[in-house]
Amino acid sequence: RVDALLLKLSLDNTLIIFEYVDEIELCASIYGIDRIRNSSCHILAIQPEAQAYLKREKIVFCNTLEFFSKESHENILLKSVEIIEPFRRLLNIEDCLGIKEGYNNALVFCLRHYSILYLLWLIEIINNAIEQLKPEKMIAAKWNYVPDAIDCVLRNERCLGIIVEKTAVQKGLKVELFNGREKHINPIVRKVKTFLMRILEIIAFQINMVLFGFKSKGRRYVLCSSTSYNLTKVIGSLISRFDKLMYALLYSDQKAKDIKRMVCDSRHWNLLSCLPAYLPGTRGSDFLKGLENTIIRIKEYFSDNRQILNYKGIEIQELVFLKIKESMIPFLTKLHSQTYYLDKFIKNKNPALVLSQMARGIFYNLGELASINNIPSVLISHGSHVSVSNRYAALEWGEHGLGLMNTHYKYLAVQSPWAMSYLRDKPTDSIPIITGPLLFTKIRIDEDIKLSTKKRIIPQHCNKTIILHASTPKLYQAYRPYVYETVDEYIGNINSLIRVVDELDGVHLLVRFRPSNYLTLKDFLELLIKSNCYSVHPEGTFEDYLTISDLLVSYSSTTVEEALQNMVPVLLYDSQGKYCHIKDAQTLDPSLNINVDSCYFIDSEKKLEWGLNWLIEHHFTSDIPDNVWKRHVFNDSEKVELSSYFSGLFLNGK
Repeated sequence: RVDALLLKLSLDNTLIIFEYVDEIELCASIYGIDRIRNSSCHILAIQPEAQAYLKREKIVFCNTLEFFSKESHENILLKSVEIIEPFRRLLNIEDCLGIKEGYNNALVFCLRHYSILYLLWLIEIINNAIEQLKPEKMIAAKWNYVPDAIDCVLRNERCLGIIVEKTAVQKGLKVELFNGREKHINPIVRKVKTFLMRILEIIAFQINMVLFGFKSKGRRYVLCSSTSYNLTKVIGSLISRFDKLMYALLYSDQKAKDIKRMVCDSRHWNLLSCLPAYLPGTRGSDFLKGLENTIIRIKEYFSDNRQILNYKGIEIQELVFLKIKESMIPFLTKLHSQTYYLDKFIKNKNPALVLSQMARGIFYNLGELASINNIPSVLISHGSHVSVSNRYAALEWGEHGLGLMNTHYKYLAVQSPWAMSYLRDKPTDSIPIITGPLLFTKIRIDEDIKLSTKKRIIPQHCNKTIILHASTPKLYQAYRPYVYETVDEYIGNINSLIRVVDELDGVHLLVRFRPSNYLTLKDFLELLIKSNCYSVHPEGTFEDYLTISDLLVSYSSTTVEEALQNMVPVLLYDSQGKYCHIKDAQTLDPSLNINVDSCYFIDSEKKLEWGLNWLIEHHFTSDIPDNVWKRHVFNDSEKVELSSYFSGLFLNGK
């Protein structure tokens, strides 16, 4: 608790920084909510849940948009490259099966996203906030470090208070830190639960092996990563063509539904995420020892080169290696165990083909195992891949491609000419197969279908021009600088659209929204400008919304390519003007001579109203020539069907 004397001090010219709602509630219990509301302090809210809470309480705050510019994206991207390069060069993790790159890839990816970029981002916005607001004092919550699992919202690993304290000391500012509440878990109870879970996983895996053997007898099968990102369409096309072909899934979020299908559907199986996370005997201990020795060597290197893990005078080495010790080492040892059991399954059950939409963690190791066991494997990326436009885009798309394009899968499905242009910039060792869109949404271009779908989804707007916004906000602990929007940029760009569309007659904005545990529908609606010119749609299929749209607006989402494949025009919008996803898109600017095209770009909110009016006047009233779509789509003569390409595996049993 803050000393009682400090509570009497004024909050004027103070910068209070909140990440989560519980920090606001703790601060309010100390200082009083009315005192915070009525003071002239500066409040910076980082997470959208904190922003929505403050807005409901009618407390004035600012978000990160003011303190994270185009240059900020560039700065932390370049610094992250400087930090990651030694990690990538010094890592040498390998298991007894010969799997190597999957572990190194997993450590670099997770460490970069869930620690380094997040820490750099915090330092950047806090420094910029101090520079612009010039506070005399800062207030924030400080939490003890509690490791979180990988691939989640890191609500326990809160480093804000640590970075605030370091920055205040460096800049000679006063600082008040109040303690966050801690969750105490009985270590004995946790150990017992972990032990029992390990035993159950091993038993479930053995039972799974036996049952799958009975069900797959006399059949060839395809081993698939999961059914996410429309992979079911690819699976269905294979199953429908070959009578004795079945498929097995590694992971599924719909366990109850999949158990029913395992019993009732003769061509479906699911491992139900039961790859054991524990490997008894010396294999596990030998891997752990080798991993720890590798980390010791890397830590020694950074201790001798401390400037690398120092950004704007703030050292983050202790936090980075704490993350490795508490989260990354357990994560990689679990991955090693799962890889061992996956190899056991593959050797015993011998899949004919392996399919995946990504190559991270166990899915990367799946590709390596397939290569070691001479099983054909195909990566069908769920992402959008384009030729790079500048050094910053090249750096980040290069990192992105290490899990989606440049991997150990033998074959790579190339779904669009843009993906082929990416491969010319960043070649892969995989064998490219030009398939055309496999995971992308496909719509029927038919005016009657469009009208009937409008009547079903938005009956009150059937006669209006429909603009669809579809993008994916990335949490600050898992975003990609420059080529992706931050959450605040995502919301800010939508609010830009709302302000402009509100002034246009006969236009309605649809916002396609996917709720998440870091941005709920309730909070999202709270943070949008109030207007009747738009509606938010978390329900239904993207296919329906693309069918009724006259224009898609996005930043760099895969929805851009889905729209272009279906001859729906695209507007790429970045109010900061830093990044244009399709580099030959027509820039809408009143000073330029513009032609009707399939893809457009606007680089500031000042030009947005003019640009949308130009599209309404010129694009929506013109007959669009077919040739404007050709550069986005493969000709039928160029494409190969996966079922035909791999038919020999299933017809001949080879």
